[in-house]
Amino acid sequence: MDRLEEARIRIDEIDRRMAELFRKRMEAVAAVAAHKQENGLPIFDVARERIVLERNAAAYADEKTHDLYIAFLQDVMELSKRYQKRLLEP
Repeated sequence: MDRLEEARIRIDEIDRRMAELFRKRMEAVAAVAAHKQENGLPIFDVARERIVLERNAAAYADEKTHDLYIAFLQDVMELSKRYQKRLLEP
């Protein structure tokens, strides 16, 4: 097996693990949405997003991909808001 094939196998395994983590995250997002609905809170919480980005950015050590990781987090949070809207808006 060559390096390309080995790298693709690793990527496939990581993608499977990410899919499971994404599913679990969306379950947590649904719980957040339910709480927000029960308490009349808005979907978007700028302070919370800033905290999440700052905390995770500080924990991410690879400077070559740091900006990409931040973009990844922002995309995941955007998808989370879209899911909350789907759950809460008729």
